[in-house]
Amino acid sequence: MLETYKAKVRGNQIIWDDQAPVETKGGEEVEVEVTVLPRSSNGMAKRPIGLANGEFVVPDDFGAPLPDDVLAEFEN
Repeated sequence: MLETYKAKVRGNQIIWDDQAPVETKGGEEVEVEVTVLPRSSNGMAKRPIGLANGEFVVPDDFGAPLPDDVLAEFEN
């Protein structure tokens, strides 16, 4: 399960804004992995409109029911 915790990086230290991902006792070290994702000023990364334009076509029967053999794969 993916969990997200808010933190700031100050120098080479991570300062947790909310509850830390692991409860520690008396300053124990805890190993964590942090992924830094760039954000725009409003908190959402901007994606250009039409990024995949011309790379695929939605078929006319996109909303049609799946064939029985394909549907059976999902049910098993």
